[in-house]
Amino acid sequence: MTNTISSFPTVPSAEIMSGTVTRTANAKPSADAAGAAQTEAVTLSDAAQTSTQLVSSAQQSDGMDHAAVARIRSALAAGNYNVAPEDLAQAMVTVLKATSK
Repeated sequence: MTNTISSFPTVPSAEIMSGTVTRTANAKPSADAAGAAQTEAVTLSDAAQTSTQLVSSAQQSDGMDHAAVARIRSALAAGNYNVAPEDLAQAMVTVLKATSK
């Protein structure tokens, strides 16, 4: 089910990611302030700001730990890279569980 509220403008994602969204719209005229502007502001909690920063960092990342890749390549080249069978099996189970959802 989709609900659409046409009276509110869409907010660019850059404003949402910055942590504060401000919207100004014409308010309904009242006896005191005919045609006055109404401003609404949203302030994100510390947890929401941290989550936003983490999402932004993840989106900007290429998804690789280049230092870890270099260490593994070096160990492979030297012939001393060992993986415990239990660790390999656990990693495979974790990936299979994540991809089967």
